[in-house]
Parts: sequence; C-alpha cells; structure tokens
Amino acid sequence: MSPLPFLYMRPFHGQVIDAEAQEPITGAAVLALYYKSTPGVGGSVSLAVDAQETLTDSKGEFHIPSGMRWFSFYRGFTEERIIIFKPGYGAFPSHRESKEVRETKGTRSIVYYLPKLKTSEERKQNVRMRTFHEIPFEKQRFYVEAINAELESLGLPVKPVNDKEH
Repeated sequence: MSPLPFLYMRPFHGQVIDAEAQEPITGAAVLALYYKSTPGVGGSVSLAVDAQETLTDSKGEFHIPSGMRWFSFYRGFTEERIIIFKPGYGAFPSHRESKEVRETKGTRSIVYYLPKLKTSEERKQNVRMRTFHEIPFEKQRFYVEAINAELESLGLPVKPVNDKEH
C-alpha cells in the first residue's frame, strides 16, 4: 500500500503486429489504465484513477512514459492494464486470439499480436468495448475515436466524443 498521496504510473513499450501477415499495425490506439485496488471484507475493489494513451507509429511501435499523479487519495495497491484497439482487428486483451509475447533479448519490450477479423459479425462482437467514465475523455480520446470508427463502419451507434456527453 502506498503511504504517499501519489500514484506511480509505470511505462509501457511495445510493438503491435498483425498476427497473420506478421506486419506492423499503424495507428492502433494503445490505452494504459492505472487502478487502485483496496482490500475489503468481500474482496478487493478496483477503481480506474488515471490513464495515458498513444497511437502506434509506422513500425507498429508505441511508448507510454512513466509518470506520477499527485494527490491520489485512493489508498491501496496499484495495478496497470493495457488495452489495444484497431478497427478490423481483435482487441487486446479481450479477443481470444490476441496475445502478448515478452521479448527476452535484453529489452523490456512486449510484442502484441492482433488477429485480422474477417467478417462483420466478428467485428461487431469485438467492438463491444467499454469506455471508462471515471477517466476524463481527453485521456482516452484515441481509444474512443478508434471504437467509433469501427462502430460507424458497421452502421452501429457511436459512443459520446466530448466531455459534455461523456
């Protein structure tokens, strides 16, 4: 448990690859969520308290820097989670065929493999992603915009895209 009123946000480095073609995926939204978990009588309670995001570059690579969020009054254990979404691909970690492979060649980088979805039914199942109402919209803009691009291409209603609607 952190005795200080801050949340350390660990960095994420990696590359996102098309699982079948073995090619980099450009423009995938990478969302790092930071949680505080507090133990309780009925089990632990987790609350998303911050987020950072980026898009993959032309090599499919991304970097989310470390950081600190001061005045975090959520005491408990820090947890991190990463979500990767690109229209037309299975999302990480929710799609059963998406996977991560840790590099062991002296780097702390992780390669994420996303499967290309072949049917609109697969895409509809995959896009049932949640947005995080406890996190300000500007910290998940790329993620929400990627989900909305997929929803729109499938003829489905889009999610809110500004703080007033969010």
